[in-house]
Amino acid sequence: MKIELDFIKFYFEICDVSMEPNQNPADILESLFVIPREVPKTILRNLLELIYDVKVAGSENIPESGGALIISNHTDYLDIPVQGAFADRKIVYLGKYELFHPQEEIMAILNHKNSPFQYPPLSLTKPVIEILLNSLGSVVKKNLINWGSMPIIRNAAKESEMDKRAAMEYYEKLETYMVDLMKEGELLSIYPEGSRSETGELQPFRAMAAKLAIRAGVPIIPSGIVGATNMSKPKAFLTGDAFKTKIRYQIGKPIQPSEFPTGPEKKAAKELTEMLENRVRELMKEAESIL
Repeated sequence: MKIELDFIKFYFEICDVSMEPNQNPADILESLFVIPREVPKTILRNLLELIYDVKVAGSENIPESGGALIISNHTDYLDIPVQGAFADRKIVYLGKYELFHPQEEIMAILNHKNSPFQYPPLSLTKPVIEILLNSLGSVVKKNLINWGSMPIIRNAAKESEMDKRAAMEYYEKLETYMVDLMKEGELLSIYPEGSRSETGELQPFRAMAAKLAIRAGVPIIPSGIVGATNMSKPKAFLTGDAFKTKIRYQIGKPIQPSEFPTGPEKKAAKELTEMLENRVRELMKEAESIL
């Protein structure tokens, strides 16, 4: 182990990477596979521009630093990469837990009572496979977090073993976590509709985004996207509709906390939600006019 640790220290010295004295060697090796955010961002942006006709306006309205909340209508899976790849600063997204632990589904199959890996000779290879899968899962998780994603349990009361009380406690902690992220200076993205619009039409906003911004005391950056609806589906590629389709994304001026409605939080959040919904609707119309 000492030889292994000395080698890792040497490797980090020549790579000019710092290492804490008490770090686990496995964690150190895994960190070597963490890819800087600019790499996937550049690849993704070039890929989007190669397939689609993407235009983004108003990027200057995103503050260079400081906590903030950016919101948008949600029409397709493309909305997230368009928003993230064309923004100058890192945007934090909340992703479902399973994305950060891809090895767990494979591990469940591996450990199933009817799995051939439960019996010799394959059972002898299982410990090694488990180590490799856990290492791979850890690398995926670290990269996603480094690129701006944070894991959450979606629909906790329905898709997990939580009872309703535990689910409510989880959501309360999740809201506090998001507020703290923005207070610490992160730019958080939320889609207030709560789900994708299959038609591209704006759906009613939920009040959570407004509530979080009020609690965090940070500006809200409204934005609107058009043209992406159903353009990530296989049918769009098979028919050729996806190629060079116009996707337009308009980012508006931040709404400062001083402009938020005052009064009890619930009432203020409701009024602010209406304001945000109207603003995003306007930005969608502005996006359509981008050449």
